[in-house]
Amino acid sequence: MRYLLLGLFAAALVGCQSEKTPEPPLEPTAEVDPAPVVDMHTSRIALDWAGTYEGLLSCADCAGIHTQLTLEPDGRFEMVTRRLVRDAAPSSARGTFDWEADGNTIALSDDADGQRFAVGEGRLLLLEAGQTERAWDRSAATLTQSPPAGFSTRQDLHEMLEDHRWQLVDARDAANARIDALFPDPERSFEFHFAESRLHAQGGCNGFRAAFAIDADDRLEVTGAVSTMMACAAPLMEADAALSARMAEPLETVLVRGAQPTLVLLTPAGDALVLKGELTPEARYGAPTRVFLEVAAQTVACEASVRGDGLCLQVREITFDEQGLRVDTPSEWQVLTTDIEGYQHEPGIRNVLRLKRFEPTAGPDVSAGPIYVLDLVVESEVVSD
Repeated sequence: MRYLLLGLFAAALVGCQSEKTPEPPLEPTAEVDPAPVVDMHTSRIALDWAGTYEGLLSCADCAGIHTQLTLEPDGRFEMVTRRLVRDAAPSSARGTFDWEADGNTIALSDDADGQRFAVGEGRLLLLEAGQTERAWDRSAATLTQSPPAGFSTRQDLHEMLEDHRWQLVDARDAANARIDALFPDPERSFEFHFAESRLHAQGGCNGFRAAFAIDADDRLEVTGAVSTMMACAAPLMEADAALSARMAEPLETVLVRGAQPTLVLLTPAGDALVLKGELTPEARYGAPTRVFLEVAAQTVACEASVRGDGLCLQVREITFDEQGLRVDTPSEWQVLTTDIEGYQHEPGIRNVLRLKRFEPTAGPDVSAGPIYVLDLVVESEVVSD
């Protein structure tokens, strides 16, 4: 009986399995579009673009427009502009900006006339209507990012003047015409040095020296001007006269800060003198040591020439007392394998130079060894062969 029941149970189980509906075959899986690839190399994503940018933008009827543009991380902006015209009042605009589809360009809202800027590493480039290509060599359309607050402790105008050597790069009259009289020679231009409330300018024929002061409104006042009395070609003499005339009255100053700052001097007559600044060696390396080097009339062959002609200066150190008389014995002649900034050697002429010697700490931008900067030519002598 037991075997009969087991047989009936097995037969019933087989019958149930045969009546089970077979599952339909699986259909092919539909293709899913891949997620869009985000370009991680756009200015919006890859750059630390938030901050304040500053520079001089071009102007049709003035020497330029001093522009400060601040971009906030949340898409807000503030722009302050001031025309380089005597006593001009600044104007400001606030609004929002949007990133264009390329992720490299921003467009300001109508509060700033919808201006568009290409965004680069630490700089903005003003784009003209319809412009897409980036021409970063257009300095009159470029704003440079300012260092963060507290980056430099030397923010006073007087200290900025003394920390830099200033070269005259442009000059415009009230009609925005170039003042050609101030640029008599394309190979040279006026250079200004401010030190201990004294101003020295050189670039025409004679050196220009005077006292200077900065008043509460950041106006530059130059007094007690004197100059050497050499005679030169007429254009150089006229350049000296043109500069002296423009320095005779208080000058309004506009300072554009940055790694290479710009100083604009505005005269009462409406002229604008544009100067570019470069850090002095003292500001870069610290206090120097004063030394005197005698430079031999003839150079010598050397392997470590910095002149690029296989030649080096021969020098020896000499000592002067407080009365300006030589003391002690000069050192032995040696080959100088570095440059003397500001000195141009002429074969056949022996010179005694008063130099500033700097001993900076070697780093990525500074090589080891002393740096010499010309302070004064003490003696010059033509040496016959």
